[in-house]
Amino acid sequence: MENKPREGYFLVTFVVFLLLANCHGCYGASSGHEIWDYLFLNGTYNNEVRPVKDWGTPTHVNVSVAVIAVVDFNEVKQTIILTSKLTIVWKDEYLVWDPLNFGNITHIHVLQSKVWKPYLFLENSVSKQPDMGSPSVNLIVSHEGVVEWNPVEVFKSTCAADVRKFPFDTQKCSMVFETQGYTNQEIEIHSVEDHIDFHGYGITSGWYVEDTDIETKSENGAEIHILCSLTLRRNPTYFILNIFLPIVLLSFMNLCVFILPVQSGEKASFVITVFLSLAVFLTIVSSNLPENTDNVSILNIYVCICTLLSVIIAFLTIIQIRLYHRDSNMPIPPLLLKLVILFTSKGRRIHKGSTDTIPNKAVQKQQKKNIIDVIPLDDTIRDDKNKDVARRGQMLYRHLIIFSWWYF
Repeated sequence: MENKPREGYFLVTFVVFLLLANCHGCYGASSGHEIWDYLFLNGTYNNEVRPVKDWGTPTHVNVSVAVIAVVDFNEVKQTIILTSKLTIVWKDEYLVWDPLNFGNITHIHVLQSKVWKPYLFLENSVSKQPDMGSPSVNLIVSHEGVVEWNPVEVFKSTCAADVRKFPFDTQKCSMVFETQGYTNQEIEIHSVEDHIDFHGYGITSGWYVEDTDIETKSENGAEIHILCSLTLRRNPTYFILNIFLPIVLLSFMNLCVFILPVQSGEKASFVITVFLSLAVFLTIVSSNLPENTDNVSILNIYVCICTLLSVIIAFLTIIQIRLYHRDSNMPIPPLLLKLVILFTSKGRRIHKGSTDTIPNKAVQKQQKKNIIDVIPLDDTIRDDKNKDVARRGQMLYRHLIIFSWWYF
């Protein structure tokens, strides 16, 4: 009988403990609801009006940016796609409470549609930009009225590409944020940090992020912009192996046409094949570069020069083949004879004040009657009197070969 009071005492203690625990949970829950009722159901809060009690006081908005992934960078269209997280912090003077009156609760979570928030938009966007964030995103509101908003967005912005050093180039792309609907005296935006927090979870193939930067810029004291910049460096391995090296090798092959003898009958087809190959690579290089740009790639200029010289080499090769198969009894065209004499004559001025040595008229008259053929002497010289003009033709041909080797 003496043990029953003790059992009853322990039972009562246990019940009281459970009631206290339940009451503590109910108190915390009711405090959260009380804060909500205190802030939003008292009829004093309006989420469409800037939350300041003194209208002359500007609202300071602090912005920081974190890039989660570089989805794509298209230098041809000059656009970049970034997955970014923005941290936007400001003070709402109407969302303030005393934690001692509400169970020491220092912050609550509120849907972004319930409170006032600054309208930030991407100024250099290339697509229609909807409202930042989504209705299901929660904001963190502290008891001091500090509101923190963390929207995650996929931004597609312009990026002017500088392709002069392609494929060893670096590009600097920027996102420009600004507020709309408010003057500089009403909202002031600031960048919290001097760099972008790059998470590096994803990066488009062929590019590396070298540096990041974020700064605040003001235009004429009227508009404030947040300029977020990324410096990207291209990985040139693919272009070196598939474009640069083949073009260099084709340039060497272009010169080998002068080594190939005319008797082989393959000079014309060889030079045309090299020309077509260079034309194809010129198309490939151009397809990887933007169409509208102020800077022209050095590689593109080089391929254009190689293609132009390939055309000149093909033209000279055809002339050489024509001269090889010409009838030796045909007279020399006067124009061709003058060109050979012009480029191979030794009668040139040595220094200032000296006189030019001009061949006498008898020699010139005799040269006009000779027959020229720019091929080895032992195969084509039919008469001793043609040696002088033929030698001049060979000198001109050698000069063309030296020039072809020099251009590379």
